[in-house]
Amino acid sequence: MAISYVKKKIKLPINGNVEERYVAKIQYTGHVDEDNIAEHISNATTASASEVGMYIRELEYYISRRLAEGYIVRLDHLGTFYPTIHAKAQTTADDVDYRTITRKGVLFRPTAEFKEVLEGASLSLASPKVMKAIDHRKKSEQ
Repeated sequence: MAISYVKKKIKLPINGNVEERYVAKIQYTGHVDEDNIAEHISNATTASASEVGMYIRELEYYISRRLAEGYIVRLDHLGTFYPTIHAKAQTTADDVDYRTITRKGVLFRPTAEFKEVLEGASLSLASPKVMKAIDHRKKSEQ
């Protein structure tokens, strides 16, 4: 089991010039959804896949609702979810209100155990072929 990566050519603005560089990018193997997870847990326990799926959906609902209420959600073996906001800076405290908030989101901080699993994962080159260049300049610079 390994994380596959590919070589990708990119264009970056460096000192006012656009230069080509190469970076490693993950090549995703696929995705795992609730049904896959429920089936796996069902095979490892006495619960049916439909029961596990119901528990997963309830967990998702509970986590999203608590985050939407401003709670930090900690799952001991997985990590911690934090609600976040991004806001425009204002010159005075009186100017700060909900209209200055530009985005809401969530931050996930994995546990040390979770990080160890990822850090222990091997890496493999999926293909020697170099992927097409991507221009990383801001739209206004192009």
